[in-house]
Amino acid sequence: MTLSVLSIDFPIAAPDECEQAFIASATRRAQDFIRRNPNVTTLLGSDPLAFCSGLHALRRLDLLSGRNFCDWGSGIGTIAGLAALNGFDAYGIEIEPAFVAEARELCSELGVPVRFACGSFICREIADQFAVTGTYGATDWRISPGQDDYSVLGTHVWEMDLIYAYPWPRELSLYEELFDLTAHGGAVLWLYRQREPPRILVKD
Repeated sequence: MTLSVLSIDFPIAAPDECEQAFIASATRRAQDFIRRNPNVTTLLGSDPLAFCSGLHALRRLDLLSGRNFCDWGSGIGTIAGLAALNGFDAYGIEIEPAFVAEARELCSELGVPVRFACGSFICREIADQFAVTGTYGATDWRISPGQDDYSVLGTHVWEMDLIYAYPWPRELSLYEELFDLTAHGGAVLWLYRQREPPRILVKD
């Protein structure tokens, strides 16, 4: 594996007005979605305040090689939307169609330019090299049948400068392996961990 860990202190800072408004709208939409769909158990929310602070830190420290951002498992679009508000060309890939619909509505209502694809973030080119196929933990590690999700987005995974994901603990190594197989040199992987500091890696 050709990844290095970045040790960065992410002090939590107050979001600006645009970020606050977006977070409030996304939170209301997520709460409403759960009320309407009480059996949904996979709508996991990252910490949007921590994301804003971390994103500002990465840019301030000049640790990103470009502004292409992708959220692997983008849910209702909160993180991808915040990336777009911070000047990134933001993309999200989510396997649950209902979440994608909510994400598109959220970003459209607020005029935030994010492209979402419904499917798998596993690209076809590495399917034979990747260690897992099928479902492991809460993630389906299969490619989308009959569809190239990055083509839907009009981009490709190796064009991404920052990739964000919220893995289950036992899936951390799988996200790192996938990133190592697909990312360009200098790209950064940000793995959110609920009760621990984020794991930030850069492709050498």
